[in-house]
Amino acid sequence: MKSRKDVSSPSKKLLIQQERPLDPYDKLKYQISDKLFRGERLSGILNNLESLECSVVPETPIESCSSWSTDASRQDEAVASTVIRSDGFCKETCKRKELYYTIKAKVERAIQEHKVFLIRGDLPKLEEALEKRGWVQKYESVKMRMLPYQSTSVLESQSFGSIDQNDRTLNEKALIFSFLQYTPPDFIWDCRNDFVQWDTSLGNNVLLNRFERSSVYTSKLGMAYILQNSHWLHGDNVSTIKYPRSYNPSREAKVFLGEFRRTAAIGLLKWFVSRIQNDQEILDSREESISISQVEFAIEQCEEFLAEEKYGNIDGVDNSVISEEKNEEWNLFLEDYSKVVHKGNRIANSGDDIYMRLEKSYLSANVILKKLKEIDPEYELSGMRNIWILKPSDLCCGTGISISHSVKDIFRRVKAKPKDYFIVQKYIESPLLVHGTKFDIRLWYLVTCTFPLIIWIFEEPLLRFSSKTFCFATYHEAIHLCNTAIQQKYDYEKRRKRMRGNLGDETTDSIRDQEWNCARLNEYLKTQGYEGEPFYDLIYPKMSEAIVLLMLAAQDYLDRRARSFELYGADFMVLEDLTVWLIEINTNPRMNPPSSKITQRLYSSVLESLIKVILDRPINPDADTGGFKLAFKQNIPEFYPNCGPDLFALDKSKLLYEKLRKKNDENDKVNICAPQ
Repeated sequence: MKSRKDVSSPSKKLLIQQERPLDPYDKLKYQISDKLFRGERLSGILNNLESLECSVVPETPIESCSSWSTDASRQDEAVASTVIRSDGFCKETCKRKELYYTIKAKVERAIQEHKVFLIRGDLPKLEEALEKRGWVQKYESVKMRMLPYQSTSVLESQSFGSIDQNDRTLNEKALIFSFLQYTPPDFIWDCRNDFVQWDTSLGNNVLLNRFERSSVYTSKLGMAYILQNSHWLHGDNVSTIKYPRSYNPSREAKVFLGEFRRTAAIGLLKWFVSRIQNDQEILDSREESISISQVEFAIEQCEEFLAEEKYGNIDGVDNSVISEEKNEEWNLFLEDYSKVVHKGNRIANSGDDIYMRLEKSYLSANVILKKLKEIDPEYELSGMRNIWILKPSDLCCGTGISISHSVKDIFRRVKAKPKDYFIVQKYIESPLLVHGTKFDIRLWYLVTCTFPLIIWIFEEPLLRFSSKTFCFATYHEAIHLCNTAIQQKYDYEKRRKRMRGNLGDETTDSIRDQEWNCARLNEYLKTQGYEGEPFYDLIYPKMSEAIVLLMLAAQDYLDRRARSFELYGADFMVLEDLTVWLIEINTNPRMNPPSSKITQRLYSSVLESLIKVILDRPINPDADTGGFKLAFKQNIPEFYPNCGPDLFALDKSKLLYEKLRKKNDENDKVNICAPQ
């Protein structure tokens, strides 16, 4: 045990504590001990808090006690007295100062090692993964969360309360907030859906989880636009995609109307042929029945479409311009089409030649449908009901989505919103069902570099089931929309009804309650007659190829900031023939809170694996990347000066003028670059 004289040796550096009334440590001088602070102190990095910074700190908590005596014979008694007074002011103050310097040392170390992170949102699993690696979180006040990064116009700690809590313990969040007020973060994760761009003062060395213009290709209209010419990037077993036809109804109204009418005509022929082939009654004598002439009209329109697909528009006629008479004919057809397909009516049994016209129409319709199936990649997807789904382009979580088979209803909704608000997409009428329930697949992927393009795909997707059995009797969201945010609402209703004792259908576990994973889906598909490993051999590879093609199509719009990365959630639907269709891409995918045990496991695994990819992999190429696997790394060939990649033009040199033969003077020269 050191004596008082040794402790206060003039060769030691002293700190002078500010005088406070009734403070037992006034005018005493002690040496600072690193042992007490549990870590090396790095002075000069942080601004000290005067209310907590101690200029006279004892070497041990015991030495700071008022009962401490320089008399060695009474030291044991002082120790015992200090231990007994566990609730005394002396020991409590030492614990506070010990905690203060421990937190301060941790923050200073994080600043020196560039391990300060900022999260605008709620991602506890991400915080946990970073803190395990020694990172310290920079907190923001409520008023700052909507301001650009590094803004210091509003700095206040009321969001975290006082540094001293009611029980006189330190508020660690408020303390760290005070330490890091003016310290820029080294890693930023922004969860805001309205994220557009960051402040220009953001340093190039800061890790950021966003690309600046990601909305260009992740918005539903943006994705539809960039996929229009995606066939140029098609590569077998590398980059392929299937995507339902989509339109901007506010700018492509005529195009969409023509597609809606054509789909209705094909749908009527499908209904007509299906009923005859299945020996279902097709004639009826009721007034609501439609005329056979509407089937003949549909045949005529489909024949015109096939001829145009085969020979093109050789007449050069603008087919978007339709006479009022033709428009009226189409309106009557759509009304009759809706009667038979959606309301259950049939064809009128009238006229002496009805059976002859039925037979002739059946033969023609059968041939037409076979030809359409050969040339239309969306033949199976379209079904016969002509159902379309209307989605807000920039919203998420299923907000504002509606489903309809009425073109009038669709245009009414479109006119009620600004331009470019909606996208209308062909609804998938024949999805793969599991025990009669619709589902989609969420696959997470990570882009860590945009040039060359590097894509990581998470190996385990999430199956998102609806809560109700699939049917067309109603377009209720619980049946047709698999978004987690939507389906959660009906889980809550189910629990509430059970608590009320309302037994019945609501107490039956749905497929969603059973929390299926991909392995279970794979086994289920085997029982349905699919060979091999259907999910892993047929479904998963096609999802990966679709992501690669989409990002190649969007590469020109990707920000090339060196230390940016982005996590996406791709949503897919699978048809009965196991073809995979990309529905949409989500930036800032939902990662908290988990809605089930399986999402709790997957969300945590995705974020922990992401940290391994972006922090561990750059340092160690052989580092573990968790659930993320490298799916695509673009090979950029070397560029030669003044030439494109692998592009050479070999020819003889030529003058900028050439001889023009004339009868009078064959030697006249004409400059071909000069204006004529």
